[in-house]
Amino acid sequence: MPTPQFAPGEDNIAEESFSPSLIMFWLKTNMGVSSTRIAMTSPNTVLGLIPLGYADAVYPLTNVAGVGVNTKFSVSRLVFGLVLLGVGSAAMDVSGALGFVLLVLAVSMLANAMSATLRITNNAGGVSTVGVSILEKAKLEQFREQVNQRLFADRAALRHGEHMQVQNQQLHTQQQQLNAQQRQSQPVDQPKQQEL
Repeated sequence: MPTPQFAPGEDNIAEESFSPSLIMFWLKTNMGVSSTRIAMTSPNTVLGLIPLGYADAVYPLTNVAGVGVNTKFSVSRLVFGLVLLGVGSAAMDVSGALGFVLLVLAVSMLANAMSATLRITNNAGGVSTVGVSILEKAKLEQFREQVNQRLFADRAALRHGEHMQVQNQQLHTQQQQLNAQQRQSQPVDQPKQQEL
């Protein structure tokens, strides 16, 4: 699965990888944030187990109103997982292969009943979410802080600081040129020739 690509000129980049599921720990959701946008790629799965392609998304920071982390418990996954667990264990007596598949689905549902989600709210109030394993909640909160630092940075102050730094460099260069010109225009004392 590709990682988010950033354009030349984007700076202050932070990237992180997350497992979207406890069971499918080898699949990774890759997220990155720069001074101008949030980019991510996440795997698509069928029934939460079978990987089938990926989805990518890009959110310009100018269109993002806020970023948050939700932790939720899904009662429907718990109930569906328990039902599949009962049916799968009963099916093991009839057909071992079918029972095994149902048990794997049940374990997947039960393991992912609790999850953490990154919520990205745009300026119009629309919300996009990306789910990750509950074990990576702390890492997801750190990534949220990275996004918020860039999102709520005082852009006017940053631009002013950059402008002042350029002005100071130009002033320093001009001062060096002036000093060099003054040294060249001063007459050089020639040593007096001794009379014979």
